Amino acid sequence: MVNESEIFVVIFVVGLVLLLFYAYLASIERVLISIGFTTGEASTLLFLTLVLGWISIPLFPYNGWWVAISVGGGLIPLAICFRLIWSKRVDIAEMLIGVTIVTYVTYFVTRAEEGVGIVADVPIAFAPAIAAGLFSLSVFWNDLRKAAPLAYVSGVLGTLMGADVLHLGEILSYDAPGGDFPMLSIGGANIFDMVYLTGVVAVVVAIVVLRIKKKQEAYAYAYFDGGSVVTQDKELTPAPTLFDRIMEQLK
Repeated sequence: MVNESEIFVVIFVVGLVLLLFYAYLASIERVLISIGFTTGEASTLLFLTLVLGWISIPLFPYNGWWVAISVGGGLIPLAICFRLIWSKRVDIAEMLIGVTIVTYVTYFVTRAEEGVGIVADVPIAFAPAIAAGLFSLSVFWNDLRKAAPLAYVSGVLGTLMGADVLHLGEILSYDAPGGDFPMLSIGGANIFDMVYLTGVVAVVVAIVVLRIKKKQEAYAYAYFDGGSVVTQDKELTPAPTLFDRIMEQLK
């Protein structure tokens, strides 16, 4: 018989999982807004990803396999990348350098496993995202509006190349499992696929680092006036002194 403590543990674990899942979805929406989408567009893209995420489109057969691409985990991130490139929010030369770096990192932290697919061990699996985020910051140190799109495109395309494309031959060399339609789907894990996840985490890395930088700059602009510390607000404008406040009250 299940006692009350076991029920409480189950409820707590389920609640924690749902809370983390909600936080992840909120971070995805925040990332989409950061790279240039409106709130409505970001919500729509997230909804379409979740609804169409488990649908895969077959591309071609090979050695008993059907190579496919997931709508949510593959096509939608690629469509976002091409929109950012087409709208010139990402420079081609900078993008090629970023994609090359992330491709190199991704290839060496991932491996092909028979019966499983392309895998990477945690926490090293986040190395491509960190590389994409730091590279974008090295190019646009003070501008998140430019750093975020570059981080996203470098992360998504670099991971796609380094994990799925460069390891594709290894996976296809394994015998296909039994069944009428064995499918190898690119981005098949939807929002939890490495391709999708790397783009999101890369932008989060850029956001976090730039926020830390701005806080450090704010502290650096703090100064002493008459023995009391005077800081600055988020726009880095001096805080009013006691004399300023008295004069304001006299007006």
